[in-house]
Amino acid sequence: MRRSHWRRRARRTWSDLQASLEADRDRLVLWLPMCVSIGILAYFGLTREPGLAVGLSMTGVSLLLFAGARTRVSTRAVAAALLAMSVGFLVSQATTRRMPPPADLPRKASLTIGRIDEIDLLADGRRRVTLGAVTLATPAAGGEDPEPLAGRRLRIRLRDTDRTMLATGDLVRIRTLLHAPSPPDYPGGRDPQRDAFFSGLAGSGSALSPVVLLSHRSDGGVWGSVRRLRETIAARIMVVLPGPRGAVAATLLTGLSSAIPQTDRDAFAASGLAHLLAVAGLHLGIVMGLTLLILRIVLAAWEWGSLRLPMRQIAALGALAAGCGYMVLTGLHLPGLRSLAMAGIAVLGLLVGRRAVSMRTLAIAAILLLLASPATLLDVGYQMSFAAVMALLAGYEALRPMMVRLHAQGLLGWRRRVGLHVFQLFFTSLVAGAASLPYAAFHFGRVQFYFVLANLVAVPLTAFWVLPQGLLSLLLMPFGLEWVTLRQMGAGIDLILWLAREVAAFPAASLAVPASPVWGLLTVTFGLLWLCLWRQRWRLLAAVPLAIGLASPWLVHAPDLLVSGDGRLIALHRGRTMLVEQASWADPITLSDWRRAWAITAAPVPFADAGANPAGDVVCNPAACIITIRRQSVLLLRDAGETGDDAKPATEPDDCDGIALVVSSRPAHGTCHGIPRIDRFSVWRDGPEAVWLRAVGIRVESARTYRGHRPWVPAAPVPGGGRRPTLPMARLE
Repeated sequence: MRRSHWRRRARRTWSDLQASLEADRDRLVLWLPMCVSIGILAYFGLTREPGLAVGLSMTGVSLLLFAGARTRVSTRAVAAALLAMSVGFLVSQATTRRMPPPADLPRKASLTIGRIDEIDLLADGRRRVTLGAVTLATPAAGGEDPEPLAGRRLRIRLRDTDRTMLATGDLVRIRTLLHAPSPPDYPGGRDPQRDAFFSGLAGSGSALSPVVLLSHRSDGGVWGSVRRLRETIAARIMVVLPGPRGAVAATLLTGLSSAIPQTDRDAFAASGLAHLLAVAGLHLGIVMGLTLLILRIVLAAWEWGSLRLPMRQIAALGALAAGCGYMVLTGLHLPGLRSLAMAGIAVLGLLVGRRAVSMRTLAIAAILLLLASPATLLDVGYQMSFAAVMALLAGYEALRPMMVRLHAQGLLGWRRRVGLHVFQLFFTSLVAGAASLPYAAFHFGRVQFYFVLANLVAVPLTAFWVLPQGLLSLLLMPFGLEWVTLRQMGAGIDLILWLAREVAAFPAASLAVPASPVWGLLTVTFGLLWLCLWRQRWRLLAAVPLAIGLASPWLVHAPDLLVSGDGRLIALHRGRTMLVEQASWADPITLSDWRRAWAITAAPVPFADAGANPAGDVVCNPAACIITIRRQSVLLLRDAGETGDDAKPATEPDDCDGIALVVSSRPAHGTCHGIPRIDRFSVWRDGPEAVWLRAVGIRVESARTYRGHRPWVPAAPVPGGGRRPTLPMARLE
């Protein structure tokens, strides 16, 4: 009897699911971007580069399946999903093969010759140039046999005393000290080498001498002219509005954000206003909305045209043209391109009489961007912007019946209209912020709780005062009158800066959260897609994957030990504290990333003669510590430079009894023979390493084993092959 009850219940549940799927069958096409993304993620998740035949065969087979699936809708849907996954995998392969290989940069000072592609003014007043068409020569070799960096660029930070007049397109020579993109700070962390590979960057460096101008700027084509125009506008803005408010104004009008001080960036992030500094959908919507409003007013005054021409469509095309110009002026960044693609599809829909903005518009824009550049799927800007827009579209789809009913019944007096606009602003900030919050937590390790409060003031101020004044400044700039409106724009920016700093200072304005595993973010993404893309009640099942994904940082065991790629930083996860052994010249950025990943504070390892600590799990002397976690003991050797002895600390044979692992920031070949070790040479070979201590054994994973052998991962160095462990540089370098 009880078994038959459960069978009837299971059949009823299955019937309900089939009915929901049938009711939402027109939404199946919205899942195609997710299928393309699965193919891209499958490619980037491999540890070895697959042959091109793999992607071609997968695409060919799935295409045949799709062509032969003509009977049932479910069969065609599965075939279409497989085809989209295969296409995503194949396009990722093709994109990687088109990229030039990573450059092997010299490890000594070199003469760098290149043409300036970009000039950035940094917050400390120094300049940074991006060089293209680069050739390198080592002065020790007399500058002979220069090596070109085919297809890759360099970013060089100039000396603060260098006042050489430079312009985009100039050919220059600089004596530089270069370094390649760094590996991840820990296995599974953000990969700067992969980012640089797909962005065309060979590396970065610092100038050791003033710039030598070899020739003045060449034409540089259209993009060179646009870049020079952006730099000119930014410079004129900074003349009228010096300091942080000028840097923010230059960001909003040119997309050049390098001059914003880091403290203000942190304040914008902690208050939930960081999206104001990333030119994207909000900014494009303001520009196109203002243009559309002005054009509608002007065209409506033309009686003959109003009676004979489609003025609404003409105004929409004009607004799209203004939006394209604004995106070009601000640098065609990824979030802006997504918004521009959606705007273009929306205007096209308006011209043919379809709804301007819909989920299908978003799906088409996502597919276009993914096929054009598959690596953008891994970019935090892409993830946050698409999650926010998708949630907003789904939220307003749910509210549309209520909004239509209110307008149809004429129940909105002016007070209720004002209240409705305030509600819409609150709803927009809440939905967009909540949808992008998991991605911010994954990439930045922090969540903000006052973002709605800050956005209620900052977004209207930007939309109705700051950006309109900025657009007027662009129109007045050819006449030298930009100062009139720039000062008004600066007053609004001052208020936004004050708001960001005040909200960031609130108690618990920004809380640290542990690093989420990749599967946790994927689970949250699936839950968000399920909630937003379906319309029937079964969308509420998204609560299960959302809850699991959001709880994932606390469902996994973080590494107990981390060793940096240069061996100068060693950290032990011990409760709510991170014990750190920090050798000289250790990278503070790496330590900051570790603290963010673990969401805990740092303290030095207690090397002392005191013996054991009260808990008994850390026993130290001035030269070494024995750390015991879950019945596994790790011998941590102190850096020789910290003990004041160039030789390694003496270790008695009985010191190795019960030791499961030896960790040292220097070579440790003669310590505890036969016991696994992590030292300067192992991290030189394999990159940063993470250790998990278990009662049943120890698991060690390096960045190299996590990433595998991919085109953006440098080959493992071979002893005697010319590469040496990273050693401290001279203070001049």
